[in-house]
Amino acid sequence: MDTYDAFTFAFHALHAKMRFMEDAIRKARGFPKLLAIVGPTATGKSDLAISLAKILNAEIISADSMQVYRYMDIGTAKPSKDIRAVIPHHFIDILNPDESFSAGEFARQTHRLISKKIRGGIPLIVVGGTGLYVKALERGLVALPPVPDEIHARLWEEYINTGLPHLYDKLCKIDPATASSVHPNDRFRILRALGVFETTGKPLSSFRTHHGFRETAVHLRKIGLTYPREILYKRIETRVEQMIENGWMEEVKTLLEMGYNETLKPMQAIGYKQLVSVIKGTLKMRDAVEEIKKETRHLAKRQITWFNKETPQQWISLRGENLEEEAEILLTFIQKGDKIWNPKKA
Repeated sequence: MDTYDAFTFAFHALHAKMRFMEDAIRKARGFPKLLAIVGPTATGKSDLAISLAKILNAEIISADSMQVYRYMDIGTAKPSKDIRAVIPHHFIDILNPDESFSAGEFARQTHRLISKKIRGGIPLIVVGGTGLYVKALERGLVALPPVPDEIHARLWEEYINTGLPHLYDKLCKIDPATASSVHPNDRFRILRALGVFETTGKPLSSFRTHHGFRETAVHLRKIGLTYPREILYKRIETRVEQMIENGWMEEVKTLLEMGYNETLKPMQAIGYKQLVSVIKGTLKMRDAVEEIKKETRHLAKRQITWFNKETPQQWISLRGENLEEEAEILLTFIQKGDKIWNPKKA
């Protein structure tokens, strides 16, 4: 071997070694490619995810802040237990309604789950409309200390008894920097900021100054489901009516009989709050149904705004009722380089 050939051989050997090391580092850091189906309520995210999971032999991660609660099935549109017996679903029925959960906790637990499943070659589909859960999983959140359940409960009771304007005024006094960035009607962020202050004695803004969002080792291929606004609203109205027919009222009565107080955060969610008022005799059923539809439409608008900012790689509108065909079409949008996403053979 002459000098030139020896140099060429050594160069290519070194280059191959560097490529191998780069691949090993990338895999060690863990950049699994995961599919996420996001979008507003009533777009059929769960149904499409189930159809995809059947084709891909995948498991599903629920990114829905209400489906974590046991005994709240109809009003949260959970997949049936029969479906979950066939296709594993994660983060459904993991808490009682009087327990608390957060986007940060969801991200921490999901990271561990992803690491385990991807190592085993199992595809995962993240599906849900809770945008903060998806953002926390993908980008990380401010490293905040957990707020004890008793503080959660006391703040929630204060909200029920005194109203949100009172709590917002309270936040303006203790943490004006956070208050200036929060809408006075943003109940979740106001309660969270007050909870952090009561737990630590420090304003939430001080944590954001030192931390902020940070990168994580999770890369999501996000698909956004959408419909024209008038079709989406019709789907919302139809689904609310079906939930009532399927026994939503009985579900709420059972929760109250089990001792879950109406002031609990999950019991104040859309639908549950209105149906409790019907049971108490302060709201007529007809008016409750209309209010549920209206609040769900408002929720859908907020979700559309959120996910537009988060920019899914692909927005699609389902074109038919055959979800198996829709799932096959969607596969054409998924990156081909990741072997675990190859459809299983019949």
